[in-house]
Amino acid sequence: MYLKYLTANDWALLRTKARRLTFRPQEIIIAVNARPSALFVLERGSVSVEIIRGTAIARLSVGDIFGEMAFVEDSVASASVVAETETEVDALDLNDVKDIFTSYPHLEGRFFKSIALLLSQRLRQTSSQLAKAKFTS
Repeated sequence: MYLKYLTANDWALLRTKARRLTFRPQEIIIAVNARPSALFVLERGSVSVEIIRGTAIARLSVGDIFGEMAFVEDSVASASVVAETETEVDALDLNDVKDIFTSYPHLEGRFFKSIALLLSQRLRQTSSQLAKAKFTS
């Protein structure tokens, strides 16, 4: 899943502020109940989303963004994100993102519209998985 409404120019601007980080397998990128200082875009590898350590509730792949819920809510992470393989991410510092939004309010609008769509799609997927689990148990 990606941020559908962001343009190539939006991404180019955001990436000017990004830091490329590398994580080893099983390394925690975001810890549950911690306050992330960045949004992350998965560039290489794969990560799992876990509430209980070692139990994946979702897997993300290249192009996916994470840390968005804590950003939108201005709160702590609801789950951990753990590298499954050697993983590279672009980290977008939250203060840099907010500064860009101040300078480019139309980008902010496209960003939040994209996040709304992304969260809606993830909720639909989770609801479907829960319904299937209920009927198979």
